[in-house]
Amino acid sequence: MSRSRQIVVASVLTMVVLSGCDSNQSSSTTTTTANRAATSDAVPTNLRATVFDRLPANFIEEPVGSKSDGPLDLLATAEAVDDQQTSEQELLLRQNGFVGGYQRTWVVAGTAELLIIRVQVMGSPAKAFDYFNLLTYGGKASGQTSFSTAPLPEASGFTRYFDGSTGPQVSQDVNLVQERLFFHLIFTGPRGRISPRDVLAIAESQSAEAADQGYR
Repeated sequence: MSRSRQIVVASVLTMVVLSGCDSNQSSSTTTTTANRAATSDAVPTNLRATVFDRLPANFIEEPVGSKSDGPLDLLATAEAVDDQQTSEQELLLRQNGFVGGYQRTWVVAGTAELLIIRVQVMGSPAKAFDYFNLLTYGGKASGQTSFSTAPLPEASGFTRYFDGSTGPQVSQDVNLVQERLFFHLIFTGPRGRISPRDVLAIAESQSAEAADQGYR
């Protein structure tokens, strides 16, 4: 059983004890999972909680409420997607029913590596998938190559190369759709320090986290 599933089961058992309910563990877990699945098209009440955060101890998260960790409106999300084409990104977000977003950021201690996970709520599962397709297949930027995201369903990965203030940099990105949630994972660092497998491992955990919450 995964750690995420253990947490879900533990939470269910706690609720049963507190409510004085005599239902057994199996029926309680099944009911809770079914309820989550039935409401998976709803907007999460806490977007921050949909982002996977059980990362190694050397991943240091930016403080809640800082510029790098907090809710995103339409303009802020468009800028986060592409700050060179903000108006175009705003249009794509509007066309696909953008509701809201949240971004969390971590730095890897002792390195120049940075992890960003952004979640966006789109108008419907179909619109989330349309948006995913637009970003994935709408044309690759210069210096960008794709990599396999198997076995993740409805995901795509690409590598971007660029020059930063500290020298040549690489960004390993994964786009992931689950129901009406669109996740963008960005792992950036010096060239030669990170590879697709680094961000894929986190993306798999993100997918499992969303699925545990009923977004499959």
